[in-house]
Amino acid sequence: MKNAIQEIIKKVPKGKIFDSHYVINLLISDYSDEYLTFASSGENPQKNTASVHGRIGQEIKSFSGLVEQVGEAGEFWSDNIRGNSSECTGWRRK
Repeated sequence: MKNAIQEIIKKVPKGKIFDSHYVINLLISDYSDEYLTFASSGENPQKNTASVHGRIGQEIKSFSGLVEQVGEAGEFWSDNIRGNSSECTGWRRK
């Protein structure tokens, strides 16, 4: 999963802002096997969508050499995987 997220982040032009939903949507469309493996693994007993996507947000955050958080967690508003608008975190590509 880390490699998939890193590849997605590296494709974002430096200085551009993106959000967690952007990364999650690309994971599902372009890295579906990795996404499904990640979603069904982990120590968290709750394997619901919000929990898994929160873990993906933490993975994005771990790439501090490539990204920096923009604003507060949950400050961004964009379409989630179901096409519904919801809160997410914003990132700037370094």
